Amino acid sequence: MAEQITDAAAGTMQKCPACGTENPEQARFCINCGAALKESRPDSQAAPDEIGRIIPGEELVFEVEAVSYDPGVVVADRYTVERELGRGGMGTVLLCRDKYQENEFCCLKVINPQLIDNEDLVERFKSEGRIARKIRHAAIIATHDIFEWKGRWHISMEFFPGIVLRKVINEADSSGQAVPLNDAVAILEKLLEGLTAAHEVTVHRDLKPENIMIRGKPGTPEFQLKILDFGIAKNFEVSNATMAEVAMGTTGYMAPEQARDAANVDARADLYACTVMFYELLTGLLPVGNYEPVSALRPDLPGWVDVFVDKGLKSRPDARYATAVEMRKIALTGGGTTDQPPSHTTKIHTSPLVDHERDKDPIKAGRWLRIKLMDSRQGLVHAVAYSPDGAVFATAGEDGTVKVWDSKRLKMLAELKGHTAWVKSLHFAPNGKVLASGSGDNSVRIWDTRTWREAAVITGHETPVIAVRFSPDGNFLASSGADQTAVLWDTTNFEPVSEVHGGGIAALSFSPDGLLLASGTLNQSVVVWDMMTGEMLVELKGHRGTITSLSFAPDGRFLLTGSDDSTIRVYEIPGFERTLKIRDHSSLVWSIAFSPDSRVMASAGEDRIVVLRDVSDWHEIATFADHPKGVSGVAFGPDTRNMVTCGREGGIAVYSLQV
Repeated sequence: MAEQITDAAAGTMQKCPACGTENPEQARFCINCGAALKESRPDSQAAPDEIGRIIPGEELVFEVEAVSYDPGVVVADRYTVERELGRGGMGTVLLCRDKYQENEFCCLKVINPQLIDNEDLVERFKSEGRIARKIRHAAIIATHDIFEWKGRWHISMEFFPGIVLRKVINEADSSGQAVPLNDAVAILEKLLEGLTAAHEVTVHRDLKPENIMIRGKPGTPEFQLKILDFGIAKNFEVSNATMAEVAMGTTGYMAPEQARDAANVDARADLYACTVMFYELLTGLLPVGNYEPVSALRPDLPGWVDVFVDKGLKSRPDARYATAVEMRKIALTGGGTTDQPPSHTTKIHTSPLVDHERDKDPIKAGRWLRIKLMDSRQGLVHAVAYSPDGAVFATAGEDGTVKVWDSKRLKMLAELKGHTAWVKSLHFAPNGKVLASGSGDNSVRIWDTRTWREAAVITGHETPVIAVRFSPDGNFLASSGADQTAVLWDTTNFEPVSEVHGGGIAALSFSPDGLLLASGTLNQSVVVWDMMTGEMLVELKGHRGTITSLSFAPDGRFLLTGSDDSTIRVYEIPGFERTLKIRDHSSLVWSIAFSPDSRVMASAGEDRIVVLRDVSDWHEIATFADHPKGVSGVAFGPDTRNMVTCGREGGIAVYSLQV
């Protein structure tokens, strides 16, 4: 299998100014770190077979028709703007001083300028103010007035200098210190007190940690909590005919009945969301898909917590708590008894949405939901890989470490040290017994997954190792790098079997039957090798940049290739005829992955987005933008319903398919 790929472009290389990796002269981005190598743009002219999205322009500035909200501007001859506090889909919140209240601080929520011509959204904005103004309670942000000024609607509100509940959850997770049960109960108590008052007027319908603010230590006399944002609240005085007959709210916190018919929900939908937040406070996770009881994740907690959460998450509203008063009483009395013994269990629960819609097609009926975003503390994360049984996933770091994570509890299990430079690629053997990692120190290391200790070190490359892949039968390991070489290793002793030379091999993928090996090169081509004969079967050209990623579909029907020309190309097997070009990304495509059932493909780009498409007709299913500095890797779990991405900022995002 010692073949030579010839290409005139392969002869001239350029060194990345950021990391020193050799790249072909025409490359626009470094194959290792993603740094820009030269100023150029891909051909933006869409081909007839190309699909993709319109790339939005710059964000709108909050100033239209000479109306400014800069510091010092006086609104309605009363409110002096201090600064902007935040911005959401409906409105921008400004910190102001109210001259009629002795210049005390208050907040103005101003409808976003791009919405002022949308009558439905303007009415929803005004409705928020009208509903919230009817509720007077210490746990509800007080709304003072609704008014129009210079063609824009405003809501004046109480200023509360606290922190959002999301920050409490994130800080507990990053510190490794779980939220104490007493604190979680104290937060839930105040939340339910506020809802008791709110439910006399409305159903909030969008309770989530971002809409809850707290100040002070929970459980102390100084502790305060405020419920925000009644933007999609249901006014009991308005007929259902005026309500949007769509699922309004935030996926993951919405009760099953709200996802089906948002117009016809009652207070029990809010109590469902409260239970989700209580679970998230205690575990750091959302109870979606097949979730574990709290006590399985927190053995320090009493058994009543499992019973309490289970009832709050029931699929049928009449099986949940009837009122906020009832739910608060049970939470404060530890499930209603004082002598209930702990009864820990590891029984897996099923999310109500999954249970109710069990027979529906998950691709057509489901929605992908990000359930957690966490810091890997590895610096830039280059790659992510699931174990074959889905119990763990591993991430490759710029700091030279490989970290292994429990895929259920989303906690780190092991940190693998040994590489002396960044780790670029990861792959588990099909039997799950070993994990391979390729590094900038020119080596491949093999890790025993039973002990997470180093089992072997392979040192056959002269430059950084960019890709590692096991064959489907586990008999071979392929590794490649910028030294223009891909090596096939016998996994019984990790001795070299054969080599492929030429082009600088940046990506590898075996066909599911193990008969083909595709290699993406630094000189814009994809080469497919016949593993039986060792000969080159076909060379696919067409990309206008380095091949940064490629993947065979698990059912063997397609080969997808991604490049720093920002496109993905779809080739049908067995003829390798190119049938489609996908332009979802505006920059380098770092990673491509198929779900194990071959029904969904995901692509991750330097442009900070992950795009999911239904393979049956290639239509877009979902797009996520949870990484602020580019998405460097994406992987599906073996059950198809879980996905992990990693980013150049060091973050890991975990997603679940909720049906």
